[in-house]
Amino acid sequence: MKTDLEASQALVDQLQTEITSGDFSTLTSTGAELEAKSASAAAGTRDLTWRAAEFIPLAGENLRAVRAVSESIDAIVSDVAAPAVKIASSFDLSERDPVTGGFDITPLEDVVAIAATAQTVFTESLAKLEIVDASATVGPVSAAVSKLDNLLTNANDAVTTAAPLLQLVGPALGADGPRTYLLAFQNNAESTALGGSAASYTLINVDNGAISVAAQGAGSQDLVEGTKLDVAVDQSAIDLFTDYLVSFPNTSTSRPDFPTAAELMRAYWIRDKGLTADGVISVDPLALAKVLTATGPIALPSGDVLSSDNAVNLLVHDIYFRFDSYAEPEKVDAFFQEAAAAILTKVMSGEFDMKAMLAAVTQSVDQGSIMAWSANPTEQAALDGTRIQGALPADNAERTVMGIYYQDTSASKMDYYLRTATNTTSDICTAGTTPTFTSTVTVHSDITAEEAKALPEYVASGNYGPGMTSTKVFVYGPVGATLTDAHVEIAGEATTVNAPGNDLGRPVASFTAYLVPGESSTVTATFSGAEGSFGPLEVRGTPMINATAQTVEPACG
Repeated sequence: MKTDLEASQALVDQLQTEITSGDFSTLTSTGAELEAKSASAAAGTRDLTWRAAEFIPLAGENLRAVRAVSESIDAIVSDVAAPAVKIASSFDLSERDPVTGGFDITPLEDVVAIAATAQTVFTESLAKLEIVDASATVGPVSAAVSKLDNLLTNANDAVTTAAPLLQLVGPALGADGPRTYLLAFQNNAESTALGGSAASYTLINVDNGAISVAAQGAGSQDLVEGTKLDVAVDQSAIDLFTDYLVSFPNTSTSRPDFPTAAELMRAYWIRDKGLTADGVISVDPLALAKVLTATGPIALPSGDVLSSDNAVNLLVHDIYFRFDSYAEPEKVDAFFQEAAAAILTKVMSGEFDMKAMLAAVTQSVDQGSIMAWSANPTEQAALDGTRIQGALPADNAERTVMGIYYQDTSASKMDYYLRTATNTTSDICTAGTTPTFTSTVTVHSDITAEEAKALPEYVASGNYGPGMTSTKVFVYGPVGATLTDAHVEIAGEATTVNAPGNDLGRPVASFTAYLVPGESSTVTATFSGAEGSFGPLEVRGTPMINATAQTVEPACG
């Protein structure tokens, strides 16, 4: 029995590694071996002799602990891991229905059922381990209990978070009827809080796993500009971002709240195109570059080959040197649309590396380069607290989150050359004090005067001289905090402290930095926390072409 128990624990580690890494090549054999070993180990603890021995002083607690571990592993393997392995090892996105072209989404129902079972099994197993008296067990047994307890706790937290989302996957893919989604592409070369200007859109249909393009070819210039939408938006957002937020499609992503942006994007399509959508999905070139690591290079009708190495440069920089966006905007729009269509077609084919795709999507969601919103209130509520929702937390309980965001206000594509750095400190770890939070932000124009002279007019600032930029910096403090100071440390060409605001339940410091080529500006904002509990400190921000150099101190809560 001891040998089987030890083997089971080792195989649990192996199984966990293979699943989390996305390496499904040996899942079936590992799962089968694990199932046999765990069943053997559990069987040895179920006879009357074993149960009677559990009442022996000193030895009994160790035997009870071994039984708890053995039975828990067996339940996890037989009721959760084995069914999950069967689905994961057989699932093939490249297999399609010959009539609809969609992939088989019926296994998703099994995944939802397994998740529900997992929650029950994990909870019951944790209860078994909880009654073990660790102080009365020997080292190896104590280690086994602790190891399994940690694994179960993490797995239970993950499944509890994922279960509501898994229930949405089937309906989202059209299992209960056709769906339409507005796919928005942001351009990070013209930064806004959520990433960049909303440059182009594609409307897609999803019906029982079959995905098709419903409407292609709309850029922000195809929508009506300068006329306010009839959409309710908090006045606090208008105060910070002006009526442009609700009057110009390309600035709909200015507020660091994707539910707001998504409702505005959808409203533009309803008003100006006469088309509605069940949800909105946003991606940017940073995400597309990561996705291309999974799909491999993709040939475009233009003759270009789009790859993970050149996607960002080509989409947010090089294309503006190829075409005059003022004289030939239709050519630039066509290029974006062809690139987006080619990537979408490749992804829909299912012909990609699953491990690389999982990593690409996860990283993109974590940095804010992929976000999603549903027009269905129940489905949208299920996204609460997830990074894909693109919203700041409503309280500080689990994490004390601050936000540092940028917005280009120079009507340019100059953020390709913008470098940013942030340093956030707090005394949040000091017990018995009202914490303070201080963020220092530096923006730097990483282009020379000579390079600026050679820029196409569309890239260079339309409002200022060659290469000069205007960038707004927004620092969102913790929920319920108070802004106590906002000042300029290094002005660059000129830097102003704007009127403070309060948005999304948070105080907001706002600055505008004007930079000529090669200059830097540094600003600082300090907040005082309100009474209450504060989770670990975290800072989120705009996904920039040149990733923000970020430091956060302390890493505790």
